[in-house]
Amino acid sequence: MRSLGVASVPTKGKPFDPSMHEAIAQEESQEFPEGIVIQEIRRGFLLGGRLLRPAMVKVSIGLAARRPP
Repeated sequence: MRSLGVASVPTKGKPFDPSMHEAIAQEESQEFPEGIVIQEIRRGFLLGGRLLRPAMVKVSIGLAARRPP
């Protein structure tokens, strides 16, 4: 597909971009700060810089604030 100019949308470890990603879940993460994509559920595609299909992703909410017991 590269020979046709099709590329995949960058996801894991990248900042969430609503113009390229479709967030379908959020999850607490110690590894990634808030707003960073932590998992790709479905690959997205670009054709010559134009979005063909957004990537479905899970986004980090960072560390949840600990509530005292």
